[in-house]
Amino acid sequence: MKTSGRVYPLVALATVAVGTVLALALPGGAQAVQVKSPPNGVVLFEAEAVLEANGAAVTAVVDYFCPTGTSISVEITVTQAVGDTIASGRSTRYFNSVCNGKPQVLRVAVAATQRPFVKGAAFGQVEGSFYGDQMLKTGWDDRTIRIG
Repeated sequence: MKTSGRVYPLVALATVAVGTVLALALPGGAQAVQVKSPPNGVVLFEAEAVLEANGAAVTAVVDYFCPTGTSISVEITVTQAVGDTIASGRSTRYFNSVCNGKPQVLRVAVAATQRPFVKGAAFGQVEGSFYGDQMLKTGWDDRTIRIG
């Protein structure tokens, strides 16, 4: 079957026409979407942590976002299988800084308790508590991370 070189421009034109009709038919036409701060805070454990002092600790990196005017505290736990034993640590930090409504990054040292951490896979957990006027909200994340 032979097609003329005009088929693709016609398909493109038809697509634009259908899109225009739909945009005009929808309530309000095409409007810009406004992104607002989420009502609760969000914490995310980054995939990489840094080995410190021959395994005595790791520096965990946490991304967070919270509404303007709230404050944050975080509790971070790192657990790693090392041979047939477990290396783990926990760190809690309270930050008096006020959230600015933009994504921010925390770097928190987590000291090993039973055994030194080593390079490789581990499991990271973070819980963030967000404080404001008569408000306490909690966000959390847990995932496999890589200590490097």
